[in-house]
Amino acid sequence: MMPAAVRYLGMFRTAAVVSLLLGLSWLWTFGFTPYRPQYRPYGLALGVIALLIGIFLFRGAKFAIAISALGTGIVCLSAVLFAPQVHGPGILFLAGLAIVMGLYTALSLRVLFDRGENAPGA
Repeated sequence: MMPAAVRYLGMFRTAAVVSLLLGLSWLWTFGFTPYRPQYRPYGLALGVIALLIGIFLFRGAKFAIAISALGTGIVCLSAVLFAPQVHGPGILFLAGLAIVMGLYTALSLRVLFDRGENAPGA
C-alpha cells in the first residue's frame, strides 16, 4: 500500500499550481500596478509567501501541506458562514467552494497525520 502523500500527488500538484498563480498575480498586482499602494508591502509579502508555499507543495514538504490545509480550512469556514447572507446562485458557488476546500483540508490532514504502514498499531 502506498503512502497517502503519493496517492494525493495530483491534488497537491494542483494546489501548488493554484498557489503559484495566486502568488504571481499578487506580485504583479502590487508590484507593477498602482492598485492600492498603501497595501503594497503586504501584497508583495503575501505574493512571495504564496510562491514559496507553491514551490514547497511541489516538493511535498509537510509544513507547506500544513499551511495550505490551514488556509483552505479558513476559506471553507468562511464560505459556510457567508452562505446564509447570499441570495441566488451565489449560494451554490459558496456551497461548492466549501465542499472542495473542506475535502482538500481533510485529505491534507490525513496526509499530515498518516502514521504509515510500519507504525505500531497500523
